[in-house]
Amino acid sequence: MNVWEIIIVCFSFQALFIALLLFFKNSPVRQANFIWAIFLLLFSLNMFYNVIYWSNTMGDLSYRLAFFFLIPFSLYGPLFYLYIRTLITDKKFDVRDIVHFLPCTLVLIGFGPYYILPSDLKVEILYANRLSEFTLIPKWYFYWGLSIILMAYAIGTYLKFKKFFSKDKELNLWLKLISVLNFLFSISWASYFVLVKTNVLKIEYDYFLTVMMIIFIGMTTYFGFNYQVIFNGKSLKKVFPLIKYEKSGLSEKVSLDLKEKLIHLIKIEALYLNSELKLIDVANLLNISRHHASQLINEYFEMSFYELLNKYRIEEAERLLIDQNSTGLNITDIAFKSGFNNRMSFYNSFKKHFGTTPSEFRNQNLAS
Repeated sequence: MNVWEIIIVCFSFQALFIALLLFFKNSPVRQANFIWAIFLLLFSLNMFYNVIYWSNTMGDLSYRLAFFFLIPFSLYGPLFYLYIRTLITDKKFDVRDIVHFLPCTLVLIGFGPYYILPSDLKVEILYANRLSEFTLIPKWYFYWGLSIILMAYAIGTYLKFKKFFSKDKELNLWLKLISVLNFLFSISWASYFVLVKTNVLKIEYDYFLTVMMIIFIGMTTYFGFNYQVIFNGKSLKKVFPLIKYEKSGLSEKVSLDLKEKLIHLIKIEALYLNSELKLIDVANLLNISRHHASQLINEYFEMSFYELLNKYRIEEAERLLIDQNSTGLNITDIAFKSGFNNRMSFYNSFKKHFGTTPSEFRNQNLAS
């Protein structure tokens, strides 16, 4: 292996590692993380196959696995769409979503006769250039068709979901960025097939295109990891410093009125006890955009939306832990009654605030 191939193998294992993290990550967007983990797993395998094909370090293995890359290629677009849809709408997978796997089904049908052949026979067929005898559809139909499908998913995903952020320039920008990145990813594939078809493909171009795909997927994953903090109050400018956006333009009087309404919602109506509460929910109650709500909280409370919620949730947990009438509640009960959606985040927030665990805090205060 040369240096390029070693670097790409490292990225392949990194993608695999991140995929495993997402599989087991406890998060409010667990289903979305699961979808993106599958995406990264396929991408990791795709890169690893590319390296063994270029380097020929594993004998005829690359020939035995030839054209299996079409399976992940056919899934990239649908998985991207389902990932974004799940993040934005929380919609669960249903039977109608099977239609998104039609391209993959066509790949399995078209290359099925070849895929099921014994490994040694696959090698002989490729050496003899007889692939067309064992596929139901010419390979170039798949190359161009899947490239177009990938581009269509990138464009269609943005057009479908931009309406959710029509009043929020920052989140609309977030959606546009990751859609553009995925579109560039599809262009990389199309460019690769053009170079192959015109017989001008050099191994250096192949490396370059793979590195470009790594960059696109890396950036998309970065935004995906930061989706929750963006959606719940952290400025997109802080997540990605190169981004600039307009200030809210709220007048001081309007801001003060909104501040009082927000305090009423948080303190009097105790919205923080809702473990599923999101910044967009508060913004809708105030009849402003998510971006304006975020700026309002940052300006008057000097903390993010999550930090504000956790402040009140910790105070509620503290009250319950020292309340003699709440001794029948265990720590998990108190976590959920305080507005936390899982025990681990409660423990982490509580220990960060008090420097001790909830159990230790309760024992110390009830004994005194």
